[in-house]
Amino acid sequence: MEIDELEYEIFEDGPIVRKVTIKEMRPCIVAENMIRVLMQLDSEIGEVIPVLITKYPPGKVNYIENKKILTLNIYKRLVTLYPSGKISMNKTIDKEDALEVVTEIMKVINEAYNEINSGDVANYDELREKLSNIGPLSLYNCLPKTDCEKCGEKTCMAFAIKLLSGDVKLDKCTPITDDLPDDAVSCLEDLLGTQIMQTMGWKR
Repeated sequence: MEIDELEYEIFEDGPIVRKVTIKEMRPCIVAENMIRVLMQLDSEIGEVIPVLITKYPPGKVNYIENKKILTLNIYKRLVTLYPSGKISMNKTIDKEDALEVVTEIMKVINEAYNEINSGDVANYDELREKLSNIGPLSLYNCLPKTDCEKCGEKTCMAFAIKLLSGDVKLDKCTPITDDLPDDAVSCLEDLLGTQIMQTMGWKR
């Protein structure tokens, strides 16, 4: 579907991104009656993209390091962010749906940019090493392994799998969050680091 480019100001005082332009909308090839949207932010975001990795559950993130291209499996769709500020999004209902999702992403981008400027951001080399070690089994090994079902899942492994994908929050594991066993907390801190733990729902 051919459209004229549509520019929207989302944040009047955003520190790095304020506006987004919808460049193109086409039928989505993987979902009937939905569209694929190509958008352009008003600033490059290459320096911010590595920080964005910590803002989403590890199972939702696919990062091509040498190109600084980040694909997120969020809002029941794939959203790909490029250093140039280009964003592509599939499985989108309409223009309004696209704007709602990109607004949330731009908010996270601005927050990450502020963190960079304040120096409150994880070392990327350390973060990359942690991400490479995070999987369902490594998460499971940090959990109580009691299968108590207090989190709503039948087993601790089922909880670990959903935790990785962002479908549950870490604070649902009450044996850890309420009792604060040193070995479990230390295991999670070593595996995930503070920022990713917070992203996964850790509250202390």
